[in-house]
Formats: sequence, C-alpha cells, structure tokens
Amino acid sequence: MAVYYDVAVAGGGPAGAFAARELTCAGLRVCLIDPGTGRSRLEGLAERVAQLLGAKGLEAALTTATAEPVPRSVTWAGLTGTENGERLVRRPAFDAALRRAAVAAGTQFLTARVSRILKKDPEKGILLKLSTGEEIAARLLVDARGRQTPSAWRLMGPQTLAISGRAETSARLAGTHVEASPQGWIWVAELPGHGRFLQITIDAGDLSGDRSRAGQAVLTARMDRFLRQASLRDRYGNSKFHGPLSARGAGLVLSAPELNLPVIPIGDAAVAIDPLSGHGLFWALSSALAAVPAILTILEDPADGPDLAARFYRSRVVETFWRQARTGRDFYRLEQDLAEQAFWVARAAWPDDVPSHQMAASVRFEGRVIVEGNRLKEREVLVTPQDPSGVAFVAGIPVAELTAFIAEDGKSRAVPAEPSPALFTALKWLESRGLCGSPPHSKNRTIPIRTRETA
Repeated sequence: MAVYYDVAVAGGGPAGAFAARELTCAGLRVCLIDPGTGRSRLEGLAERVAQLLGAKGLEAALTTATAEPVPRSVTWAGLTGTENGERLVRRPAFDAALRRAAVAAGTQFLTARVSRILKKDPEKGILLKLSTGEEIAARLLVDARGRQTPSAWRLMGPQTLAISGRAETSARLAGTHVEASPQGWIWVAELPGHGRFLQITIDAGDLSGDRSRAGQAVLTARMDRFLRQASLRDRYGNSKFHGPLSARGAGLVLSAPELNLPVIPIGDAAVAIDPLSGHGLFWALSSALAAVPAILTILEDPADGPDLAARFYRSRVVETFWRQARTGRDFYRLEQDLAEQAFWVARAAWPDDVPSHQMAASVRFEGRVIVEGNRLKEREVLVTPQDPSGVAFVAGIPVAELTAFIAEDGKSRAVPAEPSPALFTALKWLESRGLCGSPPHSKNRTIPIRTRETA
C-alpha cells in the first residue's frame, strides 16, 4: 500500500533539497526522493546565494564553500582584468548538506529514483513507483530532476556540451578564470586541497559519434583538442586528469512553460540555465523558494489556487528563459575577435535582436499574481519604464495605497506635512519615477528604498 505525503520531491540537488526543507518547515508532510549520488566537481556560488542560505539558517551548507569570494579573472572580449569574485562550492557535498538540513527539519528521505508515474490527476494527486519497488502517493509532485526530467516539448537555442574533470595539478591559491577561445570557452577553478578543475564548453554537435554513447576515449580526445588550441596550449595543453571526465548538456532550455498539476517543475526541470550566466545555483534556490507559496495556495484554496499558481509559474519561468537567452546573446556578442567562428556565430544570433532589458512603454497599474504572507494573491502592481516587471510594494507600502499621491496632468497631489519614514521613502521613489513632486522634508529617519513584487 502506498505511503501518502502532501508533497513528494523528486531530485535531491539544490533545488529539490531546498524546496523539501522549506515545505517541511511550512508544516507539510514531505518526502525527498534521490539516489544520493553525484560526481565531485567545483561550482561558483554567488554572494546573493550565500546571503540567502545564511538567512535561512543553512550555515552547514555554506561550509562546503570557500568562506569568502575567491578572485576571478577573465580573458573575454579584450578584457583581461580581475572582475568581481565568487565563492567556490564543492558539489555534491553541498547537495548532501542541503539534504541533511531537509531531514533535520522533518523531511522523509528516500534513497531511490522515480521509476514511473502510475497515476496522475490534477485534483487527486499522483502515484509514483520508485526504483526500490515502493509506491508513494502525494497530492503534489515537485519535479527537481534537472535536465533529465522527461518532457514532451522543449524550446532551446544552440545547445552546448560541458566536458569537465579534475586535473592532476595542485593548486596553491584559490581562484577562477573564464576564457573565450575559437572552439568555445573554458572555466578553470583552483582550490587548495582539491586541485584544478577544468570545464570546457563546446557546441553539442562538436563531438564525434553519438554523444549518449561517448566513452572516455572520445571525451578525452575532445578535451585534449580544446586545451591544445594556440591560446591555451602553454597553460593547459599537457593536462592529465584524476578519474573519468564527465559530459553534460549545458545550453539554455525551456522544458515546462506551463504548470500542469499535480506536477510542479523547479530549477533546471523548468528552465535549464547556461553556466555562462553564473546564475545556476541562484535559479535553483529561488525557483524552489517560489514553489512554496504556490503549493500552500493550491492546497489551501483548491478552487482558485491552481489558477493563481499557473499564472505565477508561467510569468516567472517564461520571463526567466527569455531574459537569460538575451543576456547570454549580448555576452557572446561582446567577443568580436571570435565573431566569425561557428560556435560564436550561432550564439550571437539567437534568439533575436530584442533588448535583454526592455522598458515599459507607459506608466500603468496591472493586476498580477504576487507573493504576500507566503501565499499567492492577486494585487495591483505599478509598471513604469524603469520597472517593467511591476512593483507591488515600496518600503513595505502597497502601491495601491500610493495612488492618491501620484501626479495627474502634471500636477502634484497633496502629501502629509510630516509623512512617516516609510511614506517619505515611498514618495521619494515616486519622485524618482517622475510620478510626484518632492515630498516635504521629514524629521523622521528615512529607511532604504526597497521595492518588490512580493511581501
């Protein structure tokens, strides 16, 4: 007989483990399904990810990363200087730490894979068959299996393949390096105690034979050919590697633009991020965090919750895909010295010539689905040329409560002689958008201007 949960989470990487913990902390009965395996590799971790983990009390997961950002250098588009750094995190130790945090919170961890979906109904839930033979029933399934998630439809641009491995080279100083080359680009990470980690990114079609059957000889030959390019040969041309090389898809992919309950894709199962962006871990955690209010709303409001969740999901996922596609295109276009090479031609042309950061044509109020009190709500947001995604709150004040202060026909509306610090801050924001005159000087201490779509 199947064991029942409110939510089953398939995939125990960062997205799945983080989602399982957050859902458990929200009071739901949750199981996390993952084989608990993974190849050792280094990955960049941005400071905003570190801040999110710290805010959530996940310091143990942060111990798998460097305590501070390490220096990062670039050789790209004529740039050779050191740019802002990133922390280096050891995967899969990071994933395991997040899974342990989920279990500590009360999540049931099942060492297995999802073999089959036996039954699926938007209202009644899902029945899963695991690789262990167990059957699991849940009202909702959070799919966090990454790029391996089955999908009948995918939107993608030029696909890339990342081949990586740990070189037989010791590292004296921690740091990372990104470099463009005619055949693609390389990311090098060095960490004392771990050594040097090399990852090359090439066109997915630039590998002889069937990629799914590519053995170590094929991967080793392709890695060697890349590292022996003239610009890299002296530094990396004689690299030897500990253990086998790994190969994985690394292109931007939109796999699930629509929410089809009872399955909720998160992380790479929804949108697989190009590693060039450096946003992979942030997207994994932020998409997991966004799934929590959607799930709570669906479970508590079966009449309206699914529609609110579907609209909220589509807005986030589709917007993320196109923003990442166009930002990546712009970054590839910067490399003019390699603009005629096949790898760069394809990526500089896709998806279109639309600006990556579009401005709204006018100022207007629109109804949007936002997060408020960890639940989804329909609220008015203010769209401005500088804020095309809309702003629901300014300094904690709903924008709907600020309409009385917005100028009409070029005339400013009356404002209190002594506004509160929050209202004064909100009025200063409206002034910065050309929507009201300068508020009267406040004797009260102002607070930093913070705008957000959620509360």
